[in-house]
Amino acid sequence: MDQVEKNRVFTMLAVGITALSFAGILIKLSTAPPLIIAFYRMAISSLILTPIFLLKYRKEFNYVLDYRMIIAGFLLAIHFFLWISAFEYTKVANAVIFVSLQPLFTLILEFLFAREDLRKGVVLGIVLALLGGIIISFGDSSRLFEQLRGDLLALAAAFFAGLYLFIGRGLRKEVKYFPYIYLVYGYCTVFLGILVLISGLPPVGYPPVNYLLFLGMAIGPTLLGHSSINYAVRYIPVTLVSLLLLGEPILTTVLARIILGEKITVVTIVGGILILVGVYQAMNRKQRQFNN
Repeated sequence: MDQVEKNRVFTMLAVGITALSFAGILIKLSTAPPLIIAFYRMAISSLILTPIFLLKYRKEFNYVLDYRMIIAGFLLAIHFFLWISAFEYTKVANAVIFVSLQPLFTLILEFLFAREDLRKGVVLGIVLALLGGIIISFGDSSRLFEQLRGDLLALAAAFFAGLYLFIGRGLRKEVKYFPYIYLVYGYCTVFLGILVLISGLPPVGYPPVNYLLFLGMAIGPTLLGHSSINYAVRYIPVTLVSLLLLGEPILTTVLARIILGEKITVVTIVGGILILVGVYQAMNRKQRQFNN
């Protein structure tokens, strides 16, 4: 890969990470219920992807009845619902920092069910991240039934994201990237739609600005953000991409301070640094183990 190609890849990755960083801000600005936000975000994303899928990937439609695809869509729906719900109770910084623990949950699931080793470096990363989470939670203990509740929702969202990636890893080896995300996003939308119906929430009638925010979430963090990252990992090491992705919660925290006026506490900074260092330590050690 020459210098021009490298510049293009890193530019796309920078754009993608920036787009991802706005997810928490857009969610916080919306006045719609979390379930409605999650549904519209995924429904609009699926709608935008549909013409491309029908034109280029119709042969992959046979995977639509694969039970793993259905389970992955369900887990992704739960992840989005929990994570978006977290913003009702906790700060944007806390929500994005806790959800960044997702890779660690994937590693633990691989150890428990796929019999993959946890080397010392991976264990150290998990311990550091756990310590960071305890520090943030301890700092939020004065608002036990508010902010701490949001932290726990974000932590649960990270777990379901890790479970979603673990369940879908076999499928990702069989199905091309675009058909995979389209079908998973589609099932995710269906399950979120069912939850909306069960909840009795009105699907329409919210202030118009919410629909613009839904569109922004779909185009920015969901499509542009994730697409850029998956493009980048084809050309540069996964470890480097993972390191750069740890900039997302940092950038989101700064944006929340500028746009929303949220205060950044010392507890959040210290705990957040430990979590991000722990995640990188674990992922970096895991990548070295894979390469060896």
